[in-house]
Amino acid sequence: SKIRLNLPRTIDEPIINRVEIAGLPIMVYGASAPAMTPEDLSWFVDDVVARSIQGVRGVGGVERLGGVAREVRVTLKPDRLLALGITAADVNRQLRLTSADMAGGRGEVGGQEQSIRTLAASATLDTLGATSIVVTGNRKVRLDELATLTDTAEEPRTFARFNGEPVVAFAISRSAGASDADVSVGVADRIAALHAANPGVRFDLIDTSVTNTVGNYHSAMLGLLEGSALAVIVVLLFLKDWRATLIAAVALPLSVLPTFWGMSTLGFSLNAVSLLAITLVTGILVDDAIVEIENIVRHMRMGKSPYRAALEAADEIGLAVIAITATIIAIFAPVSFMGGIAGQYFKQFGLTIAAAVFMSLLVARLITPLLAAYFLRDQQRHEH
Repeated sequence: SKIRLNLPRTIDEPIINRVEIAGLPIMVYGASAPAMTPEDLSWFVDDVVARSIQGVRGVGGVERLGGVAREVRVTLKPDRLLALGITAADVNRQLRLTSADMAGGRGEVGGQEQSIRTLAASATLDTLGATSIVVTGNRKVRLDELATLTDTAEEPRTFARFNGEPVVAFAISRSAGASDADVSVGVADRIAALHAANPGVRFDLIDTSVTNTVGNYHSAMLGLLEGSALAVIVVLLFLKDWRATLIAAVALPLSVLPTFWGMSTLGFSLNAVSLLAITLVTGILVDDAIVEIENIVRHMRMGKSPYRAALEAADEIGLAVIAITATIIAIFAPVSFMGGIAGQYFKQFGLTIAAAVFMSLLVARLITPLLAAYFLRDQQRHEH
């Protein structure tokens, strides 16, 4: 309202809409059919294509871009109106009352509550022309006696072109919580089925954000695998024991897999932010296990058996390992509770890191000593 006061009074009233990122289209298709008129193709997209695609699991909406919409033009005859003593406003009001398409309440059908819709609009031009209009003296005349009815198309306000050719495009958005990749596959299959049933209509994929989404996922997974491999190699170089290295390496999947369960419990999805968090925390996930296994190996070099070394080493540094993990959680967890737009972006980031580090602590304290006790070899007995 404050900005409106600074704008010229002669302009059209500005329309302000809230844009939800989750509601933006993820795919835009174009439909073309040389044998169809723009009106017929637009109707085909609205009545056949849109209804079919909206039945795909995860699709939130289908919006037509370009094309034209059907418009029935009622051109009143001034001489007839004057002779019958009725005005254009009276005709308009009566048409609004007789051509209704609105909610009609609720009803119970088959033991279930169903919404009821009142459909009183004319289906054909002849039906509309036969509509009775009340004139002076409570007489009734047909609408086509007062006006000329023309079945035409509205003035085009938008257009879509693909490779220089006019098309009727339609944008597809996903519903909240749906996977972009799953929706993309489902829509592609439905488009293929529509093309098979209507070979005269060609469908082209004009734009999609799913390619970037899938690419980001593969890049993140590749980075996770590379980071895991490098972490294992570094552990092997320092411990110089393939058994100890294998125990430390097992901590990675044992920490990551429960993290996915925690993300699902919190309502998080595998997206760029959560995958980035897991990728960045890859090295940290083996830290606790490395500290545990290194201390166990040190105790074994003192002549202790693997079982005794695992018990004493784990008990010796238990508090230090817990303190390290608690410090990392205390640093990253508050990031998820920041306010504003930045807080919405980093909500999954901080909690994902905190969950992954907590899972690595459980693995280091519960599983790593157990594996070391039964998997590491007694060096003294091996030397004898």
